[in-house]
Amino acid sequence: MQARMLVMQSPVREEAGVAYAQKLCRRLYDGGKFARCQLGVEWITASLASLNDVAKRVSKEVTTWIAFSDNDRRLNKEMTVALVNSRVLQLNSPDYVREMSKLLDMGRNVPAVDFIVGLLNHSLVEKRAIATGDCVGLLETLTKIAQASRGKPHEGVIRLLEEARNLARSGAQAVPQPGVDAKAKQMLAGAAPPQVGVPGKGKETPDPPGLRDQVQFALEKWVLQIQSNDDRGVLQFMQSLLDQGWLKGDDITDRFFRISVEVCADRCTQQLSDASMQGIAYVQIDALSKLVLMLVRYLDEWNRSTTLTKQSLLNKALATTVKVMHAHHAERKAGFNQKPFHRLMTRLLLDLTDAMPEAMIFSFADALQACQPRLVSGFSFAWLELVSHRSLMPRLLHAKASKGWTAFHRLIISLCKYMEPYLRNTEMPEPIKLLYKGTLRVLLVLLHDFPEFLCEYHFSFCDAIPPSCIQLRNLILSAFPRHMVLPDPFTPQLNIDLLPEITKPPAILSPFTQALAASPLRPELDKFLKGRGSNGFLASLQQHLLLSSQAETAAAGTRYNTPLINSLVLHTAAHAISQNAAAGGAQGGKSALTSGPSMEVFRKLCRDLDTEGRYLMLNAIANQLRFPNSHTHYFSCVLLALFQQSADHQIEREQITRVLIERLIVNKPHPWGLLITFIELIKNPTYDFWNHSFVRSSREIEQLFQSVARFCLTQHSGGQGGAAGEEA
Repeated sequence: MQARMLVMQSPVREEAGVAYAQKLCRRLYDGGKFARCQLGVEWITASLASLNDVAKRVSKEVTTWIAFSDNDRRLNKEMTVALVNSRVLQLNSPDYVREMSKLLDMGRNVPAVDFIVGLLNHSLVEKRAIATGDCVGLLETLTKIAQASRGKPHEGVIRLLEEARNLARSGAQAVPQPGVDAKAKQMLAGAAPPQVGVPGKGKETPDPPGLRDQVQFALEKWVLQIQSNDDRGVLQFMQSLLDQGWLKGDDITDRFFRISVEVCADRCTQQLSDASMQGIAYVQIDALSKLVLMLVRYLDEWNRSTTLTKQSLLNKALATTVKVMHAHHAERKAGFNQKPFHRLMTRLLLDLTDAMPEAMIFSFADALQACQPRLVSGFSFAWLELVSHRSLMPRLLHAKASKGWTAFHRLIISLCKYMEPYLRNTEMPEPIKLLYKGTLRVLLVLLHDFPEFLCEYHFSFCDAIPPSCIQLRNLILSAFPRHMVLPDPFTPQLNIDLLPEITKPPAILSPFTQALAASPLRPELDKFLKGRGSNGFLASLQQHLLLSSQAETAAAGTRYNTPLINSLVLHTAAHAISQNAAAGGAQGGKSALTSGPSMEVFRKLCRDLDTEGRYLMLNAIANQLRFPNSHTHYFSCVLLALFQQSADHQIEREQITRVLIERLIVNKPHPWGLLITFIELIKNPTYDFWNHSFVRSSREIEQLFQSVARFCLTQHSGGQGGAAGEEA
């Protein structure tokens, strides 16, 4: 990541620095695999320290963000210590001192007191990462707590204050922490972040003299050996590798695989550039894959001479391939050639299909996550082909207990997040256009063969896709379970209230309350939905949905926190649906669904939000118009009710119509719930759709509405979603 260099080149350096810092902070606290390892935490904090050197607002913004975070983040000792020691978190910040003093509650909050005492003991007393002057506000608060504690003062507080006084008297200064400057320099050089589970990303000692020549000679010998089709010679060759100590499972084994991949990739790249050599360019790459296959296949015959297992052997081969790929991509930049690495990983995938079926697919998924497009952009096309490979994608999605779904979902989300900044813009570079078309085709395969996967992860996919990508979103939302037969949405007098599926909630595997849980909005929202909230909650609701800084706005491309809006909309609806079911389900019909606290939230948002915010909120509602289920039914009723109740605000009706119509004018497939809602809107005289002024605002607009209406009212065939999708 070349964050520091990009920030230095940015015309709005402070805003760019803060935007990068916020992304790093989110990654630090997201609970992911990267943030759970010490190396990952050190890399993030060193990156923040490096950014703070060129954008001075970084430290202030990070400190403020943590000060106003929830208690899980504020009282996370490991992360806080790392941020303090790297001089990113300023303990003397007025916001931080004030909020932590409130949290301490004059010593009554014992966990908070223990946290502050432990933090200062570590950073001030033991490590001397800070001086007493850097935390004077917290020390004063602890002094007040000690003075107010009558009878049984907190022993840790007393000892800490005594140590702090001794340090202050001696004039002790903060001691620079080892490693931070080195990591910052690594950031400045544009090094990629260390990969969790990929060995050897740190600095290595030089290879032993002659090792590279020996490995290269062995590989050439191996190429000749496999061409002879002599099984006995193959076993003898592997025994010679053992005799030389290259396959014991130690550091030499890592070096053997790394040098092998480097030699084969360099030779392949060189031969691909020579037209006369292209016919034999992949010989050594294929031979290396064959070597890994034979080592795995015959491991049981020589495992007494090594600590390797079949799984660890494959992991070493894949990790080494990813590591060399990262190095080549960082060094060669635009000159990077993805073909050798694509060939090697494809051959490994094909060759090892029978040798290690179950463990292999998860190892490959982890390796592909470590070389995702956001980390190795030059490998994007090969990466997408590998992710959708017939030997990987179906086997991940057919894995027992849906274990592979999580891994594959993570890969698709990585792809969407890489493309998101480009998809936001109207004009896309040609490579991104090709990658987008490839993504559409992969989603079409998923829609046809694995629709349940798209159904159950639809929320997180919609979160990662910008609002402008209408067809991509339609593909995802058109999925429905294979066992379900969709009623024809064009059937005259179709009453969806009578469908048996309409009362059943859909399965959702995405953590749709995650963004809401991280916001201070959640407790107040839950109180209001339960009928115990104050009237002031609705008045302040809009402000909670805005991003807190210009940097976040620039990074997201909108002033609003879109994931929070999506989370709020679905959480509010789920609460209303569960309340309605508890009260007797269908009793009261649509009027019961479109009343109560949940509907007040939607009505208030629709009325008070500006054009941008209202569009995002209505999009969040339309994202739930899918196959027949209780969510589709509820949101269809909500959308129609909002349209009907907006008599004095024509812009609301116009935006509701826009959100529906823009999803219908693109190529098929169209979500079933979307069609049902729009047909009801234009057919039911209650809504008086055709007499609204915006329908006839211009000849082109009127013709557009008439064209869509003809499509919706004259169709008499099903087939939406599932296997009926047409490629864009």
